[in-house]
Amino acid sequence: MLRVILHTLGHAAADALRRLRDAAMRRERPLRIGVDIRPFYEPLTGVGWYLYHLLHEIAKRDGVELWLFGDARVTDEGPRLHAGVPANARLCWFDFRGHSKSRLLRPLTAAAYVVWMKLVNPDVMFGANYFLPRLLGAIARRRVITIHDLTYKRFPELLQKETLANLEHHMKREIAHADAVICVSESTRRDVLHFYEADPRRIVAIRSGLTVHTGTTPVDLPPRYVLFVSTIEPRKNLPVLLDAFQQIDYDGALVVVGKVGWKSESIAPRLRERNVIHLDYLDPARLAYVYEHAELFVFPSIYEGFGFPLAEAMAHGVPAIAARSSSLPEIGGDAALYFAPHDTRELAQLMQRVLDDAALREELVARGRKRAAELRWETAASRTLEVLRQAAS
Repeated sequence: MLRVILHTLGHAAADALRRLRDAAMRRERPLRIGVDIRPFYEPLTGVGWYLYHLLHEIAKRDGVELWLFGDARVTDEGPRLHAGVPANARLCWFDFRGHSKSRLLRPLTAAAYVVWMKLVNPDVMFGANYFLPRLLGAIARRRVITIHDLTYKRFPELLQKETLANLEHHMKREIAHADAVICVSESTRRDVLHFYEADPRRIVAIRSGLTVHTGTTPVDLPPRYVLFVSTIEPRKNLPVLLDAFQQIDYDGALVVVGKVGWKSESIAPRLRERNVIHLDYLDPARLAYVYEHAELFVFPSIYEGFGFPLAEAMAHGVPAIAARSSSLPEIGGDAALYFAPHDTRELAQLMQRVLDDAALREELVARGRKRAAELRWETAASRTLEVLRQAAS
């Protein structure tokens, strides 16, 4: 165990000396970016996919080094990454796979990890999930964070108490210390400036990109269906869609894709209502297949920082209806129809209209594909890298 730690730190020290030598000789060196990869330790959803695509795009750029920080150690029992990392990125953990356990493992690696991070000495730390963990924040010379939404400010009752307390505790300090704050939409940027005293020049809106997968893995589905995709939780406003679906004249089904999340016990029985089909979390190939065969997509969410499901539906050529709330009109533009988030009757009327009007569906499909094509990860990565460079300098 100690041999692994010393060997790893020896390489890090040699690399630090090389950088000092290059600096003394005034050689240009790459921008060294430290990245918090905590979102990769569970199946990827919005934040995880955001970080995944940004990293892989930034890794293609010249003059950049990516140093990835997560758990200090990996053993035969884990943790396990649920996402591949770029081949040229440096994954920073002590690899104890194949080694016997020891009670000293945790305290030794915790201390050694701090030494390693100081030796790496990134020019800038990037936290894609609201705030940097304590250790990364402690050694960060410069820092950039991404804020995806401010649900905890707009709708605190829709979050778990632990999550709410965690965000409230960290965010005021994190925004104050950050050299730049990236927001995934103008809507989120407005919320940050509304709730926090921050220099508007440091708060930057950069829309996320979009990756369109092909539905290569079939899923057993009814011939006709309306689609909803998202984790099932209070702010997603699914009961309004369930109520509206029961009001329309339609011989198809409502397909709901997503895990049942926190505070959704009352919704779970409704997922067994007549003509309602619930599918759990789907991998990208299966999810793409479900999108491709839907007649209509509905996203009734009360609040979204960006709204990936809406963008994905448009990219797959599905006519879309969304709540007139937060960032959704910004992302959908004129390519979707909108309703007041709690107006079941208005939603039912829009659903019936789209399902009955083939010309309207074709128009929404064409507009949606065009709108989704504007959301490119290459653009998001270029703008993010520009912000990281500015922060580092």
